[in-house]
Amino acid sequence: MSDALRRELYRLRERLAVAEQALRAIREGEADAVLAAGPGGCRVFTLEGAEHPYRVFLEQMQEGAAALDSQGAILYANQRLAALLETPLEKVIGRSLENWVPAETRPEFRQWLDRALREGARAELDLAAASGRRVPVGLSGRSPGAGVVPALCVVVTDLSESRQREDQLRRQTELLARARAELERQTSELARSNAELEQFASVLAHDLREPLRAVLNYARLLSDRCADSLDDRARRYLGRVLGGAERLDRMIEGLLEFSRVTTRGRPPAPADAETVFVQACADLRELIESAGASVTHEPLPTVMADETQLLRLFENLLANAIKFRGAHPPRVHVWAEPRDGFWRFGVRDNGIGVEPRDQERIFAPFQRAHHGPQYPGEGLGLAVARRIVERHGGQIWVESRPGHGSTFFFTLPGAGQSAYEQARGARAG
Repeated sequence: MSDALRRELYRLRERLAVAEQALRAIREGEADAVLAAGPGGCRVFTLEGAEHPYRVFLEQMQEGAAALDSQGAILYANQRLAALLETPLEKVIGRSLENWVPAETRPEFRQWLDRALREGARAELDLAAASGRRVPVGLSGRSPGAGVVPALCVVVTDLSESRQREDQLRRQTELLARARAELERQTSELARSNAELEQFASVLAHDLREPLRAVLNYARLLSDRCADSLDDRARRYLGRVLGGAERLDRMIEGLLEFSRVTTRGRPPAPADAETVFVQACADLRELIESAGASVTHEPLPTVMADETQLLRLFENLLANAIKFRGAHPPRVHVWAEPRDGFWRFGVRDNGIGVEPRDQERIFAPFQRAHHGPQYPGEGLGLAVARRIVERHGGQIWVESRPGHGSTFFFTLPGAGQSAYEQARGARAG
């Protein structure tokens, strides 16, 4: 064999090897186009069905993907769709997608398929996985064009998690609606019950006072006119009757005041706490002077309040501070500071203080932390104060150390400029 013939044979073998490699790549979908030399130079010939890059893309999708013919048969599917159907991929391709549609929804599936082939369409329905589990999915299909294979490209989205979230949200919404309805019912029932209790307390107090006044009047007549004809024991018994009747009269009066906080209160309006506080000190002048008390205050703000009840609130807290004094003359100081749209008032004293176990209890009706003739009263002053504050949407509490005085705090909603702002502005200037 000549050298020229041998070289030509080697060249043909190399070209054959290249051709075989190209054919293998075409068969396995690894080639998208062929570069061929011709009389006019190299040309690119796109291979029909060449899809390698698209396969890579489709396999990495989080949704299922499929290519269908006009009858719904699956020409191509990615692994995600096979996983949704719980079926090996080789058993998915070639079968109709309708095989995984439950019988009761197949008419709906066929309608979607017809629309998708004509104009593109979306639908939500269940697919039946191989295990029998129903998988809610969203189908989105569109035809790449008439006479093109495949006839329909489909994206299948698993809606299980979104359906679960929707179900949870729906259940939570239903629970919230039921809770809101129950709360409204309980609020209405509570309001009705409170109104009945307040009416009952008012009626009961009025009805009790009539016979009580008779007892008081006759006891006083006996004390005034017949005391000399009674022995010591009888006079002592009469004194106890009179003292008990007078105490009961004060308790009934306090109960009436307690119930009237809500039944006879006026709507809150801007009230200058500075002016109201000065009036409270004037009303308590005799008590302040007799106790040798010192009452001081810082500029106070304008608040939204029933002015009459605000006056009563100051009077109760000031009288409480002076009443429960220690060995030294009472010193009471009042101030206010803004807190989140409210004003927090403080009433500090140097009195005997309150034990921690009593700091909540003393705001309940007829509950007292201290007893004895030096601490008169029926235990309603702080209960009335709390009812007034809560009626205005505020809170009241005490911070105290026994033997080191107490500070009563309460909050009220603010309104407008006041002596507090004016004084603060003057100090800043």
